[in-house]
Amino acid sequence: PGWTILTTANAGTAIVQGWEFSYQQQFTFLPGVLKGLSGLVNYTLLDTHGNFGGTGRREKGQVPGFVPRTANASLTWRYRGFSTRLLVNYADTFLQTFNAAPARSLYRLDRTLINLGFGYQYRPWLNFTVDIDNLTNVPQRRYRGVPDNMEYFNYPGTTITFGVNGRF
Repeated sequence: PGWTILTTANAGTAIVQGWEFSYQQQFTFLPGVLKGLSGLVNYTLLDTHGNFGGTGRREKGQVPGFVPRTANASLTWRYRGFSTRLLVNYADTFLQTFNAAPARSLYRLDRTLINLGFGYQYRPWLNFTVDIDNLTNVPQRRYRGVPDNMEYFNYPGTTITFGVNGRF
């Protein structure tokens, strides 16, 4: 009497297996200013499953926090002091937060982001940059239980960031 005992316990075990495919190429074989082009693509595929005790076995895509499929592509160009890059990122729908009541589990819907950046090296020790994030203003969307039960739908906007980087 008069005492409260607090304990912690692990919620279970999960197994994460997957593949990542990546390819990067510098196009130095191209003529003139095109020699500064380079590209990168990658794709990640995860298979997750586990046993979470009383909640039972969770199958592919049902382990919280693991995105089943992601992909990235970028194209970069550098010429003298100038540079530019285009980045595209895709993230599949995934379980963000598990709830023992399936209708309360929180999922984040798939999303493709496009970012664009520019840079100029004015001196070896001074750089200027402009970065445009979420160029197409893709919304962030989350739902509870089933896709028709939308909980969150937000247009975060396009962000433009100007930067100066100096080394003294």
